[in-house]
Amino acid sequence: MDEEWVSDEELMLALREAAAPEPAPQVTDIGYDLIRERLSEQERELTRLTTMAKIVEQNLTLNEKQVAILDDRISAMSDEKLKNQDVKTLLRLGASSNVLDLDATDCPTCHQPLSNVEVEHVGPVLDVDATISLLSSQIRTFEEMRRQAREAATESRVSYRAIQRSVDICRMEIKALHGDLVVPGEFPSSGDIAKRVAAEVRLSEFTRAREAVQDLLVEMQELANEIFEVRSELSDLPNVTPQEDYRRRDMLQRSVREQLTDFGFSSYDAALVSIDEETLRPEREGLNLDTDASASDVVRTKIAYLNGIREVANLLRTQHPGFLMLDEPRQHELDEDHFRATLRRLAECSDVGDQVIATSAASVSTLSAMLGSASANVIDLGSQRLIRPTAGEDPMDY
Repeated sequence: MDEEWVSDEELMLALREAAAPEPAPQVTDIGYDLIRERLSEQERELTRLTTMAKIVEQNLTLNEKQVAILDDRISAMSDEKLKNQDVKTLLRLGASSNVLDLDATDCPTCHQPLSNVEVEHVGPVLDVDATISLLSSQIRTFEEMRRQAREAATESRVSYRAIQRSVDICRMEIKALHGDLVVPGEFPSSGDIAKRVAAEVRLSEFTRAREAVQDLLVEMQELANEIFEVRSELSDLPNVTPQEDYRRRDMLQRSVREQLTDFGFSSYDAALVSIDEETLRPEREGLNLDTDASASDVVRTKIAYLNGIREVANLLRTQHPGFLMLDEPRQHELDEDHFRATLRRLAECSDVGDQVIATSAASVSTLSAMLGSASANVIDLGSQRLIRPTAGEDPMDY
């Protein structure tokens, strides 16, 4: 059966006419020849729909298998990335470089002997940082592939259900037409009744779908209006970033790099950390600072970034309140030399009239020794650091 696109108005009109509540004609009024012709048409339509359903079902199966394969692949690559991050941590903590020796006689992954491998030498390999960066890039690529595969699977699933509904209606009409061929001629035509019922079902489904689309169109129009307003506001902005913004970003970037160097940042060269022009947050191209750096270096980065904002804001006389509070900056076993450098850098706030409050579990004597001649106040909270219940009964207790 040839198919062509028609407008929704034409389809609605045709369905209303087919579903019009009229008395069903008798079998003799329609004629057995016309009934057989309709039966042949419906059987051909059923064959076409069944074939189409098989094709869509195969596509659905392939898409679902692809999603499952990509899920397994992403999981395996995430595990491999985590292993490389662990290796990086071991190397930073002083482990032997033999953990990366690929010239060994056994495979480092499956531990099978490599004596039968034709290539005698593995050759140059990526270092740990490059491997983590490559795995991160591959994971992002496979996640995008998985997203597309899921969308394709969803579309195939919707199409399959729609075709199955059409198959059910077609079979119902075929069964009714078969009945018309064996009943007495004065009986009402079951095929005509089935056709009318099918038209009513399609009309109801199409009406609901049309109303849903209309609601979406209204939402899309509202969204389009908002986009137009935002674009109009954006068009009024300068076409280039003001040089003052570049200068401020460069000042923050220099401050962060300088502090990271003083604080002992060691996951990679601190000079590779930059301030993103869009988000104004620290980053390294191809890596995630929160996951691809050690836990202590993540703390170092946060301290350097927050304190860098305070320092730059003070130099530029901005609206920054000049106040910063840090909770235990020595977490994740920051060594003493680097913690000393961190405290003394923070203590410089008093020279410009700012205030930084940092809590620490270290003793007063230890903190005083680390601060040295730096201008800072060390306050021992004593037992007040513990949360104690207040005296008396709580009025909410019954």
